[in-house]
Amino acid sequence: MGGLDSEGPGRDVLFLSLILSWYHGAISRTDAENLLRLCKEASYLVRNSETSKNDFSLSLKSSQGFMHMKLSRTKEHKYVLGQNSPPFSSVPEIVHHYASRKLPIKGAEHMSLLYPVAIRTL
Repeated sequence: MGGLDSEGPGRDVLFLSLILSWYHGAISRTDAENLLRLCKEASYLVRNSETSKNDFSLSLKSSQGFMHMKLSRTKEHKYVLGQNSPPFSSVPEIVHHYASRKLPIKGAEHMSLLYPVAIRTL
């Protein structure tokens, strides 16, 4: 599965939302914060970027509040988290990588992605 890769958010949205519970699709920053509000620190979700149609945002609850980090697609069709991460082939690879390693983001250097916030279905 190449999911969340070279075609951007549109191609695999339905498929990925069924298997990747932390992927919430096109929700806003405010909606992400509302979902994270009652969760514990290091809870996270991934959503479509509101500002770049081919990118995603990682929303995270930290001890300081909420953080929203861009998962940007490079010219080589890889994804990076912020400016200091190595490139990854897909968004799920980034999530898996940082579930067991510290984030390369100022203000979140002590954190990993520990608690996925699952999308709620009816």
